[in-house]
Amino acid sequence: MRSAAIKILLVQGGLGDSVGPLLERHGYRVIWVQTAKQALERVVSEKPALVIIDAPSLIANPEKLCQEIKRTKDLPVLMLGEQGGRDNGAQPGRAYAGCADEFLPRPLRARQLLLRIAKLLPEGLTTELRCGDLVFRPADGILRKRDKEVYLNPKLSRLLQLFMQHPGEVLTRRMLMQQVWDTDYVGDTRTLDVHIRWLRLAIEDNPTMPVYLRTVRGQGYCFQNPKKK
Repeated sequence: MRSAAIKILLVQGGLGDSVGPLLERHGYRVIWVQTAKQALERVVSEKPALVIIDAPSLIANPEKLCQEIKRTKDLPVLMLGEQGGRDNGAQPGRAYAGCADEFLPRPLRARQLLLRIAKLLPEGLTTELRCGDLVFRPADGILRKRDKEVYLNPKLSRLLQLFMQHPGEVLTRRMLMQQVWDTDYVGDTRTLDVHIRWLRLAIEDNPTMPVYLRTVRGQGYCFQNPKKK
């Protein structure tokens, strides 16, 4: 089962290294604004579950914005910033400790960011996809199979998310290349082949005889629940 997409308000000025596409690939609905004024307006109108403030990208004072958001709506706030915030590196995030719930220094690591977001979301909002013995959280790339947990990188996460959201459907190689690698080129799909092999290693008991992810010769792949047969 899948819940409605969780809204995240991303406050990031300019066109720099946006985390928006990463979050969207993991199933979040990202509302991207570039100014403090827009952020405060969207906090009210969009009712996001979480706010991410990219401090170095803003002209406005990020601490003041964080405090205004907290006064407007009691929402969890994740602050992204330099190693040490604005206090010359004395202690990472200390400058934001009075307002932000969590701080992450740049450069960011995808897994760390996704895990921190999942931690901050209100209980019950984290999306889970289930099929057979598999329980997958696109938000943080964590796959649980019976009593084992593994982390899937962003590309593998997006692949599994697509398959689990379309059970019983044949997904063509072209569609997978478009959705995961943002390309229509299918002249060389070795990258897809490798990722399918890695994904089977994670989800199948015997990857050479897959029961979840079947190849449909000449068409693509089909994901199914072996327990429903």
